[in-house]
Amino acid sequence: MMHNTKSLLVFLLIGIPYCIWGCSRNADNQTTDAIKVQVEKVKPSDASQELAYSGTIEESETIPLSFSSVGTVSKVYVSEGARVTKGQLLASLDHATHKNTYAMMHASEQQAEDAYKRLTPMHDNGNLPDVKYVEVETGLQKAKAAAAIANKDLDDCDLRATADGYIGKRSIDPGMTALPNLVSITIVNINKVFARVAIAENEIALIHKGQHASITVGALGAAHCDGVVEEIGVIADPIAHTYRIKIGLANRDLSMKPGMICSATIESQRAVRGVVVASRSVLVDESGKNFVYLISSQNKVRRTYVVPGQLLNGGIEVLEGLRIGDTVVVAGQHKLTDNATVHIVNE
Repeated sequence: MMHNTKSLLVFLLIGIPYCIWGCSRNADNQTTDAIKVQVEKVKPSDASQELAYSGTIEESETIPLSFSSVGTVSKVYVSEGARVTKGQLLASLDHATHKNTYAMMHASEQQAEDAYKRLTPMHDNGNLPDVKYVEVETGLQKAKAAAAIANKDLDDCDLRATADGYIGKRSIDPGMTALPNLVSITIVNINKVFARVAIAENEIALIHKGQHASITVGALGAAHCDGVVEEIGVIADPIAHTYRIKIGLANRDLSMKPGMICSATIESQRAVRGVVVASRSVLVDESGKNFVYLISSQNKVRRTYVVPGQLLNGGIEVLEGLRIGDTVVVAGQHKLTDNATVHIVNE
């Protein structure tokens, strides 16, 4: 009897640790089998919506200048990027021909004026017929007009700035032949610039004048500035089906240059109807339906089909299938199946 009691005691002392180890191992296996996931709460959508686009910086005003007569360029006084003021001399043509023409016309004017002064007293005394006097008077007027035209042609040999600004482009050099209506120098105003943005036709109704926008210019180290929508195009691009808008921006330090690429964010007050979840949480099944994995209990998930709406900055709008406060899986969901066991690793 004593021998049997000792045997039972030895069995219990040896078996209990093995039993404890086996239970612990089963618990570890359950934890190991659970798929690690991260979750987020479903949140209400904001009343506003931010529309993001890419665009290009352009000058607020462009003034093309050209010579009004044919001639050889003798001097160019400015270079591209130079600041100019209204009335400043920019370039000149060879004056020789126009100067001689004006001298000839001016001499004819003086001759006609001298004849007019000499014959006027004779006409007043009745010694000169009216017909002859009218002929002299007409000759004087023609001479004055011809001299004025010659003087204008001489002045047109000098190309002057018509407004304050910067030289955006110079297409002439000394020795070249200038032609009428062929742009020689372009002045641009960059104290104020525009962000030119193309808006898709299904979103142009959300844009209106006076709407605030946020502009970021990557070339300036992601410099940020605020602007206002000032122009909205009414003719769509025939290929892209987009409408061009312009957002006015103050450029006090002249750091923004025409041609720089920018990104524009425009706030829209269009109401969003549903709730918002992270975009990565929404999956697509083999039939093309959208779904998410919803935490149904402490460590289980349930495949839940949803109706997505618009893609927003804070995620994706969900019109049907979820409620505020639901917990959805946002990471690790690609490994899941319906009713799978999960282990939530984020708080």
